[in-house]
Amino acid sequence: MDLGLKNAEGYYDLTAYQAIKNITDEEKIKPKNIIYVCSRLKGNIRKNQKKACKYCKFVISKGHIPVAVHLMFPRFMNDFDAAEREKAISMSLDILARCDELWCFGEKLSEGMVEELIFAKKYMIKIRHFTENCTLISEREVVPIEY
Repeated sequence: MDLGLKNAEGYYDLTAYQAIKNITDEEKIKPKNIIYVCSRLKGNIRKNQKKACKYCKFVISKGHIPVAVHLMFPRFMNDFDAAEREKAISMSLDILARCDELWCFGEKLSEGMVEELIFAKKYMIKIRHFTENCTLISEREVVPIEY
């Protein structure tokens, strides 16, 4: 089926052509989902942030926009200061509330991850759970395996 300038009878049909072109243009500007990336920061921070970058690239490869607060907040907030950590968690949950989905990476969950998962479940934010290698485990509730 040719979707060019001519109709089935061979006559120029610019209206049909423009309608088909507009559908294609609309798909190009279709809004992407904003995905909250939930993964460990605690422990080997440098290694875990490198993994978070990998997870963000994975989210992008699936056509979505990643948000990884644990790559941003530690640049100007001290995770070892209780007051700053509490403020960072509060801001993280505020951001999570504005996201379309939460994608959890890894099977070993930190306390912060558990808080984010509980919040997502409470506010019915879709949760997807992946391995560290970005293999989908579940699209349901994530149960803390170990933290």
